[in-house]
Amino acid sequence: MKLRISAKLASVHSEVNVTDLEEKTVFTTKTDPLSAPRCTRLYDAEGVELAHYETTRTDEKDRAYSVSIDGGVSFTTKRSFRVSSSTCEAIIKVGQTGWTVLTQRAWSSRFEVHSEDGKVLVRAKQVPALRGDVYDIEVLDEDHVIEMVLLALIARSVIRDDAPIPV
Repeated sequence: MKLRISAKLASVHSEVNVTDLEEKTVFTTKTDPLSAPRCTRLYDAEGVELAHYETTRTDEKDRAYSVSIDGGVSFTTKRSFRVSSSTCEAIIKVGQTGWTVLTQRAWSSRFEVHSEDGKVLVRAKQVPALRGDVYDIEVLDEDHVIEMVLLALIARSVIRDDAPIPV
């Protein structure tokens, strides 16, 4: 499944759209600008809430997130750097799932989600020619689309927050 993640420009609620190749909305997110911890909610195309994730605004060390999906599934994420002296490559460990997100930040950023056995579940790369923080993602594990989209949204945020200059 191929999707595109893009922020709505000038959105008070930091809204993000996840669309398919035909630009039809598949998911959307809204972040409460005054929430503490910062809470982002994921909705399907009909506006039904599917999940939410939270992070502390001041967590620059771990960039930890707590994720809850309707139906009782929950997990946490925690970021570390592949090389302690560089913020260009990060590893995001996904709680008890065994999944790992590997990020690379350069002229255009990219990331992959891997299973415990090393299988690629999601591939994503930033679209440099478009305004804003836009990523094309390919979800290879269609049994966990919601989880993979949530991890893509979190990876996008971590890459942006780790950048030395604002994106």
